[in-house]
Amino acid sequence: MWWIAGGIAALGLVVLVVALLATLGSLRRFAAAMQSLNRRLADGQQRVEPRLRELRKTAEALQEPLVAAQEKAAIIQVRRGAADNS
Repeated sequence: MWWIAGGIAALGLVVLVVALLATLGSLRRFAAAMQSLNRRLADGQQRVEPRLRELRKTAEALQEPLVAAQEKAAIIQVRRGAADNS
């Protein structure tokens, strides 16, 4: 009778080992896919970085004229408000 219990335990261990090996195989595939995606991400970032620096410089260069235009618009708005009140 003990051999039945031993057989069930051995069968359970075999199933456990098979499931573990299948899981490890999936994890290896996921790791390979992750490495591939990380390489693609790094490559894309390197390609975008110069354009991003250029856009930042352009935005910084436009900041001063934009502030000046906003100030002029505010002055014009105040003058129009003053003229409407007269």
